[in-house]
Amino acid sequence: MIRHGGQRYGTAAELATALGPDVTEAMLRNWSQRDGLARYRVGRTVYYLLDQAAEIERSKRVSGRGRPRTLVTA
Repeated sequence: MIRHGGQRYGTAAELATALGPDVTEAMLRNWSQRDGLARYRVGRTVYYLLDQAAEIERSKRVSGRGRPRTLVTA
């Protein structure tokens, strides 16, 4: 994870780990295309905004559509 301007960014793998076991790298890439998750390319690496990904994950979890997902509390 990197921090820039008070925001945390990470690769799809890093965010999938941070958001819980039921979030995959492919889901983050889909959210980028379908739900407007911001992505930034630095060289060959793509970084996603953690706060925005967490908000999308939260809205998907409570929507009732798709497979049921659980909330992991640490």
